[in-house]
Amino acid sequence: MDASEARRFVVLDFYRFVAALGVFIFHLKLIDTGISPAWNGSYGLFVDMFFILSGFVISYSYPSDARGVAAYSRFMIRRIARIYPLHLLSLLIFVVLIGAGLERTARSTSLDFVYNLLLLQAWGVTDHLSFNSPSWSISAEFFCYLIFPLLMLLARKVQPVVLGGIVAALYLLLAHGHLPIWQERSQMYGANFDYGMLRALPSFLNGILLAILFRMSRPYRHKGMIFAGIGMFGLSVLVLNVFAKPDLAIVLFSCAILLTAVGESAFKEFPGARLLGRLGNTSYAIYMLHDAILIAVFKPLWTWLGLRPDQFGLYALACCAVLTIVADRTYAYFENPARRLINRWADAAAPSSRKIPAAAAETSMRFDNPERAVN
Repeated sequence: MDASEARRFVVLDFYRFVAALGVFIFHLKLIDTGISPAWNGSYGLFVDMFFILSGFVISYSYPSDARGVAAYSRFMIRRIARIYPLHLLSLLIFVVLIGAGLERTARSTSLDFVYNLLLLQAWGVTDHLSFNSPSWSISAEFFCYLIFPLLMLLARKVQPVVLGGIVAALYLLLAHGHLPIWQERSQMYGANFDYGMLRALPSFLNGILLAILFRMSRPYRHKGMIFAGIGMFGLSVLVLNVFAKPDLAIVLFSCAILLTAVGESAFKEFPGARLLGRLGNTSYAIYMLHDAILIAVFKPLWTWLGLRPDQFGLYALACCAVLTIVADRTYAYFENPARRLINRWADAAAPSSRKIPAAAAETSMRFDNPERAVN
C-alpha cells in the first residue's frame, strides 16, 4: 500500500485507549496497600506496545518519496506538534503541584526541569524520574523521531527477513545482554530514566517492520482477520494481568497490531469507527494527565471518602469515567487546537514542502512503567 492510501486504524486507536486506562489503574492501585493482588497486572509493559504501534503508524503513513532536509524538518515539526503541547502543559502542572506541596515523592530539581523541557530525561542524563514521571517515554519516543530517517533507510535497504533478524537481535542484546546501562541488570523492560530511549529502539523498529509486512498483506486482507487481531490483543491483556513475560508480550503485541490492521483494512469503515476514534483520541491525555489528577484528586478523594480496599473496583471504574471525560475535553480544547496551530504555522513557513498524511501526526502514545522490575 502506498502512503497516499494511508488510513486511520480506529481499532488500534481503541487499543491505545484500553491500554491508557490499564496503566492508570496500574498506578491507581497504589493508593491503598490493602488492595487485592488481583489488580497487580503488569500493564507497565504496554509502553512497549505503543513504541511498536508508533513505529507502525508513522512509517506506514510516511511518504515513500520523502527525502532531504525539508521533508525531515516537516516530519519533526509535525511530531513535535503532536506530543509537545500536552507534555509542556503536564510539566507546568507538576511545577504547580510540587510548589503546593502535593507531590512529595518525585525528585525534581531545576536541572530536571531543563531535561524535561528538552525531552532528554530518558537519555541517561539523570538517575531518577522527575516531574510528570510517565513523560520519560515521550522523551524516548522523541529519540526515535530524531533517528527515524536512519531507521527508514535501513528498512528500505534490507529484505524483511533480514530486518526481522536485526529487530530480534536488538531485543536479545538490549533485554538479555546484561548491559550495565540499566538501573537493574538485564532490565530493559523496566528502564525509563536509565537510557529508556534505547528501550524504545527495538520496538519502534519492530513497528516499521510490521508496516512493511502490512504492505505485503494484500492477499490476506479479509474482514475475519480483525477477530484474530482483537483476540490476540485480548490475550495480551490477559497474560499481562496474570504475570510479566516481556518477550511474550512483545510477540502478542506485534501479532495483534499486524492482524488488526490487516483485518480492518478490509472494511471501508469499521463499525463504530467514530466512537472508537474518539476514545482513541483521549488516550494521550489520559496518559499524560493521569498522574497529576491521581495526586491532586483521586488519592485525596479515596481517603476523604474512607473507602475500603474491597471497594476499589467500583472506585477505579468511576475514576476511569472521570479521567476519560477530562481527556476528551483536553483533546478538544487544548491538544488538538495546539497541534493544528503549530502545523498551520509550519505550512505557512514552508508552503512548497510536501505534506505528510495526517495519520502520521495522529498516533503517539507511550505508557509508563512505574516499577523498576517487571518479573
